[in-house]
Amino acid sequence: MNKVAVFGLDGATFSIIRPAVEGGLLPNLGALLREGAYGELESTIPPITAAAWTTFQTGVNPGEHGAFDWLVRESGSYHLRPISATMIRQPRLWDYIGRQGGRVGIVGLPITYPPQPVNGFLICGLLTPPGGRWTYPEGLAAELEAHVGQFPFMPDHWPGRYQVREWLAGLKRGIGQRARVALHLLRRYDWDLFILHFMETDSVQHQMWHLRDGIPRPAYRVEVEGDPILEVYREVDRALGDLLAELPPSTRVFVISDHGFGPLYWNLYINIWLLREGYLRLRRGPKTKLRLAALRLGLTQERLFPWGERLRLLGQGSRLSWGELRELLGRFFLSFADVDWRRTRAYSHGNIGQIYLNMRGREPEGIVSAVEAEGLIEELAAGLRALRNPWNGELVVERLYRKEELYHGKALPQAPELIFLPKRGYMVLGTTDFPANRVITPAFAGSGWHELEGVLIASGPGLVQGEVRGARLIDLPPTIIYAMDLQVPAGLEGRPLLELFQARTRSQGRTGAYRKCEPEPEPELHKPRLPAEPEPEEPEGHDWEEQARKRLRDLGYI
Repeated sequence: MNKVAVFGLDGATFSIIRPAVEGGLLPNLGALLREGAYGELESTIPPITAAAWTTFQTGVNPGEHGAFDWLVRESGSYHLRPISATMIRQPRLWDYIGRQGGRVGIVGLPITYPPQPVNGFLICGLLTPPGGRWTYPEGLAAELEAHVGQFPFMPDHWPGRYQVREWLAGLKRGIGQRARVALHLLRRYDWDLFILHFMETDSVQHQMWHLRDGIPRPAYRVEVEGDPILEVYREVDRALGDLLAELPPSTRVFVISDHGFGPLYWNLYINIWLLREGYLRLRRGPKTKLRLAALRLGLTQERLFPWGERLRLLGQGSRLSWGELRELLGRFFLSFADVDWRRTRAYSHGNIGQIYLNMRGREPEGIVSAVEAEGLIEELAAGLRALRNPWNGELVVERLYRKEELYHGKALPQAPELIFLPKRGYMVLGTTDFPANRVITPAFAGSGWHELEGVLIASGPGLVQGEVRGARLIDLPPTIIYAMDLQVPAGLEGRPLLELFQARTRSQGRTGAYRKCEPEPEPELHKPRLPAEPEPEEPEGHDWEEQARKRLRDLGYI
């Protein structure tokens, strides 16, 4: 079979890559662009890391795999759990390859903790807790720590505006360490598919985008010399150079991103809107009334957080990360614990624009019947379409969907009833607290946010040169399997991107013009070349949840 290497640059965008390549600043990405095919890669809706990378791994839409965002509501409660690998029941891309005898190496992809058995090796990614099992096979962790050190599961948390240079140095160290681990594995173990993920490109764009567009953010003032985003991209490009030099010449190389990136100017607090419009109701007890009074007076996390920065409560020398400071402040303010679910008809959790009805029979204290749901969805949709930013008068919602328009599959009943994408420059926050007392406020904790158009670059023997259009993230699993000259299995929802392949090589894939075949029986995974071991247990309960929540808060995702 053909060897394929995939490098995931989280949040990478051509708006950064193209000018840097033209200026000769990204020589390795530039060579891949010149020698191969490239084009925008449409992400999932929502274009959020958990949903997007899970779609890449499984080849199915969120309505089938169930990862609509970072948090999943537990059945029978309103408790929200961070997503984990054990919640995703579909076979992964590497499972399909392993069943056909392919050896895989998966390094650092999100939503891979706890580690699952593969025909090869796997290093867990983003939400891996300290001290937890983080490799398959388990003994691989000790080998890596002895030879190259600990794998950086996530980038350094944002320490606030007074320590930007130290933070950037940490991002660069993380890139270098990811590359060292990957090089060790490439040199020591056989593989047919190798995947490596870099998170640092996403992190730096969240905090530093204002230095690219030069537009002041009144509530976010972070200054630093130079171009931090370009610095991080160049560090990744250098790492890619070392990694590409280690690959066999016949390897087909894919560089991809899970979503794109652009400016952030405004926060839209959807639960504040639902509260203001009467769809979400609060308890009547004295504690809740006191917290509501504080909210109305403007004593909010959004107002107090900048003082945490000014008083140097963040960063090196302090004991608080960004997420911990938010959590500390949040204990004194309104949260989902104050919601009266017996009177609430709609609520939100997520980062793009998801609204759930409090459905009878689905939510534990649901009050909306199936008969009432249709009219309520129409009412909410009309309200969202009319929503304007009071600061500039513009309509906010650009695209709005019912869940059936986007998703299908066994997880559809758990999907949000409405999903909307705001205009460029807005982040929709459906947090489980109420950080502001206004629906729309100037962004205060970052200056960049996700966009739908990511990056696809494909280069190697038998691949075309030039721009391709219409590629989607969900198309990559069948495309990678096809590129390896393996049978594309039934059940994958995307299509092999045959336009990436030269005409004389298109017949080499096992699918021809790509057909869906009858589902094949589920054979056991081939035994890995590394020592075998028992299957992993579920994530370590409450302790893992708290660690995962802390990481997500530090990233600004919950």
